[in-house]
Amino acid sequence: MRGFVRLLEQFRSDERGVFAIMFGLIAVVLIAVGGATVDFVSLEQTRNRAQAALDAAALALQPEIFNTKTTTDAIRTKAEALLLDRIGGGDVIASISDIRVDTETGSLFLQAQMTMPTLFVRLVGVEQMNAVISTQATRRRLKMEIVMALDNSGSMLQESRMTYLKQAAECATYILMYDEVVHDTKDTCKPAPGAELLEDVRIGIVPFTMYVNVGKGNASQPWIDQLGISPTANDNFDDDDNDATPFTGMVDRLALYDGITNDSWRGCVEARPHVQSGGPTEFYDTDDFTPVPPNLPDRGVPESLFVPLFAPDLSESTASLSGSTLLNNYTNDHPPSCNVTGECTWTETRRTCSSYSSCSGSTSNKYSLDGPHNGNLSCTCSNTASTWKTDVITSTGSGSRKTFTRVRTCDVSYKAQGLTPRELQERLCKYNGATLNYTSGQKGPNVDCPAQALLPLNDNPTTVVNTIKAMVADGGTNIHEGTAWGYRVLSPTSPFIEGGPYDEATNKVLIVMTDGENTAYHQAGNKATELNGSEYHSAYAFPFNQRLGTMGSNKDALVAEMNQRTIDTCANAKARKGSNPGLTIYTIGLATDKVSQSPVSVVKAMLSSCASDPNKARFPPAPSDLKAVFQGIADELAALRLDQ
Repeated sequence: MRGFVRLLEQFRSDERGVFAIMFGLIAVVLIAVGGATVDFVSLEQTRNRAQAALDAAALALQPEIFNTKTTTDAIRTKAEALLLDRIGGGDVIASISDIRVDTETGSLFLQAQMTMPTLFVRLVGVEQMNAVISTQATRRRLKMEIVMALDNSGSMLQESRMTYLKQAAECATYILMYDEVVHDTKDTCKPAPGAELLEDVRIGIVPFTMYVNVGKGNASQPWIDQLGISPTANDNFDDDDNDATPFTGMVDRLALYDGITNDSWRGCVEARPHVQSGGPTEFYDTDDFTPVPPNLPDRGVPESLFVPLFAPDLSESTASLSGSTLLNNYTNDHPPSCNVTGECTWTETRRTCSSYSSCSGSTSNKYSLDGPHNGNLSCTCSNTASTWKTDVITSTGSGSRKTFTRVRTCDVSYKAQGLTPRELQERLCKYNGATLNYTSGQKGPNVDCPAQALLPLNDNPTTVVNTIKAMVADGGTNIHEGTAWGYRVLSPTSPFIEGGPYDEATNKVLIVMTDGENTAYHQAGNKATELNGSEYHSAYAFPFNQRLGTMGSNKDALVAEMNQRTIDTCANAKARKGSNPGLTIYTIGLATDKVSQSPVSVVKAMLSSCASDPNKARFPPAPSDLKAVFQGIADELAALRLDQ
């Protein structure tokens, strides 16, 4: 017994096994603590992958917040699928715990809860680790304003260009204005079944030939020159049948139309005067300077007003071309309304008598006509006494040998003779009560005016498409005027005020499509060209009027100036000015390899210069390629609606 007690005392005091026991106990803790580092590193790596996945999900799904068909539950499902796919661990549990949508600011907020099982800290009872991650994607939806300036010149009839253009422009309209389109045939597209109209997208259409039709319903707008005060309003008109005296009077073009019995203003205007309005490239005809109408006694800024087109009637003496062919000759050069009133004088002499009534001596009668250009006309006054305005008898001598002189005068209306071709062309009187002699748009004061008026910015796709469908190919080509009016339609100020303000929240885009080049027509040797510098009236009137400079009838110089004004207009439209970021311009040059009035390189350089960058200048080789070009531009713009 005593020996057993001794053994117990020895065991109690023996410390040789304490370290092993203590190490065994501490080892569990050490392994758990050391393994925790591995677990935390693994969690952080998984968390980083999850954060990247959640960021990507927010960016991918943010555009859907503007789709009214998409619910937050749908976004949650898609976001969780993207999150788990990117994490890549089947034992990691992740879910979207919070979603916040703000369509006003374009913001999508996602918060996710993730759980990952542990490998080491579970030894001390921690079987899983949790993390909360969040992200927010904010991409503001821009307002989109797009104007398509489309060539409607006569050459668009070739190779079915107008047909292809209409299909392409309609397709682009649907892509830009609806959230989904389908391509029902090779050449057309339409909104998909159930497609929704996008908000904040508006489109304008500017058909152009040599002119732009701003709409005849705008005749009473203050930006139209209704008084004839613009310095160009009286070009090619005169009121005194005397070319030697400069005409300084005012010509109200709309009033001239009012005097015509069978025609009225169709809505076209001429180019504004090329008078500097600002910087080196800013002129009234190359910028969007806001018209300043008169406010009596203030005359406003006459150069800023738009003058209605009124192409003058060419006289018969200048309109003849190739025998019986007539150019823009559409009314009588000598209508009754142009008759001149002069004073007819009748003089009679009676000799050797005591009184006028009893005189039986010889008589002599003489007629004379006072007034301009009377030529060999004779008086036509009646001998009836009531027609005479004055009747005076005087006598000389005495007794029965007196000589009596009787002078009668009357006013007479007569046809002026001896007028020059310019005097005949500029007569204002010939439009008063006139019935014009023509049956097509190729003649008359509205000559070459596009059939379809421009459409200001509009959010109704049916209205836009109907405008495109109504376009008609006819007339010359003036890319400058088409571009200038596209710029003005996008401008927030008069003449069309549908455009939003110039700021970063509104993406303003101008698409200029042409199948050729700026054109200036003249045929050397015919009388109309000799008189006016060209047989055709244009948005700059005739070369004689020198609105394109003093180059006369030099066609190459005229076209070069039109090209330069096109480039200047584009430069002004693209320029960043304060809060105005400038327009984005796309140009489309179809058939530029077939131009004739400028070298191909010059036309391509002009269109490339007009575009915002070289990639935005497109040159489709065939009309059938127009749809792909317009669709490509529309797809780019649809993507730009989200501003990151």
